[in-house]
Amino acid sequence: MILKDAKKLDLSYIPDKILCRDEEINRLKILVKTGRALISGGVGTGKTLLARYIGGDAYVNCYMNRTEHRVLEEILKQIKPRFNPAGLPTQKLWKEIEEGKMLIFDEIDGMHTDELRHFAYTLSRQYELGKKISYIAITRNWMILKQVINDDAIWSTFANNAIVELRPYKWEEIKEILEYRAKESLITGSYDDDCLSLIADIALDAPGHMRTAIDLLRNSALVAESKQHNKIEAEDIREANREDWISDIASMEVDEALILLATALACKNKAYADLEEIKEIVKIKEEEYNTKIKFETNFQNLLQQGFIHKSKKGYTILNCPSYLLIEEIEERLKIR
Repeated sequence: MILKDAKKLDLSYIPDKILCRDEEINRLKILVKTGRALISGGVGTGKTLLARYIGGDAYVNCYMNRTEHRVLEEILKQIKPRFNPAGLPTQKLWKEIEEGKMLIFDEIDGMHTDELRHFAYTLSRQYELGKKISYIAITRNWMILKQVINDDAIWSTFANNAIVELRPYKWEEIKEILEYRAKESLITGSYDDDCLSLIADIALDAPGHMRTAIDLLRNSALVAESKQHNKIEAEDIREANREDWISDIASMEVDEALILLATALACKNKAYADLEEIKEIVKIKEEEYNTKIKFETNFQNLLQQGFIHKSKKGYTILNCPSYLLIEEIEERLKIR
């Protein structure tokens, strides 16, 4: 058994501690006291996590509820479960939201443009109507959101000077967060530093960043458990991150295929290999296949194409189990 609490690797889970975002959390707490905040950042930067960590009385995904009326209905379902909004006009729904509520609007740019403009206007002017409603809105890019709203007066009251921008995580930060989440969710001794480093390499290379990292940690643990391993191995991670590019091997030059084979062999039972290990295996393969390999150019080609990945810890294969690569390349070389 490897997973001790799988729920702590769910994307909906809010950990007790949010790492690597101290400055942003402090700014968000200050802005929330003023009644408005806009969190902006790319996929996997922790926007929703940060908002839910701060907390609110209602959470609405505006991409799933794309009109002002639907957004208000969803809010009222959460803050007034017994209230029936059916048939009521939008303005009446606004009046049903009590003063002092904190509302979270995720993917606010997912609303229809005209609806978004009117919603932002009405929301930000509740103060002027004598009702204090606080909110955190979430968007992937505040500059694009501003262009979509396309009204300086609305933007001024809705989000101007109230933006918390989340930069992408660095490799070291992904690793630190993985260590914390692994400690919470996995059995002690079921993972090691190289395992988390390999996941951090994959996450940094992926558009989902931290979301990818947490998903992959959970899925790697499940793969390891299915194979009855006592700990997560590098091959379990590669299996969990597997992509279907094996067919690309058929069109590879022989030199590239042999270098990739050497790298896969060097990484077969571990996360990383150094350059000298790979070169040593290449020499053996040159003798075995009676050829002379042009190493440097072809090695760089494989790096650029993503077949081999260069990490802080060495060279590795990210998205295919080494054993499968070895089988496919050796089979291809037999029939050349």
